Amino acid sequence: MSGSNVGGNRFFYLTDPATAPSNIRFQKKAKFEAKLLVWMAISLQGVSDVYVHNSKQANRRGTYLTGCIDKRLLPFLAKYHQDGNYLFWPDLASAHYSNVVQGRLNKKNVPFVPRTDNPPNVPQASPIETVWALLEQKMYEGNWEAKNLDILAQE
Repeated sequence: MSGSNVGGNRFFYLTDPATAPSNIRFQKKAKFEAKLLVWMAISLQGVSDVYVHNSKQANRRGTYLTGCIDKRLLPFLAKYHQDGNYLFWPDLASAHYSNVVQGRLNKKNVPFVPRTDNPPNVPQASPIETVWALLEQKMYEGNWEAKNLDILAQE
């Protein structure tokens, strides 16, 4: 069952795979696509520094804790929300609700939406989703396409 008998496939299948060049037979392919984490905090008072992180894995709690919470969210809150009149609303990524992240938020007295009260798939209830939709619209107008993650991160 080589697939060469299916119309349009005759140029993609070999009758004898042993005749394929080694650079074709042994071509490496990544098991998972690389990930690009883009994070920022927003409020009526301002916007935090944007955090962009290339990774081969999904967002991990250590990356999120250090890069997002410690280096961006906490300074943002200290600068714009010294009065404590705010509620941090993360999305439902598992790293956002890890014990270590919740522990840091509690230690720093950062009120946040509990996971049980954070509805999935309700973008109109989460203002950051509107920001991401606008950014996505801006990025892809005119059929723009990122050739790789580095180019996407620069844009």
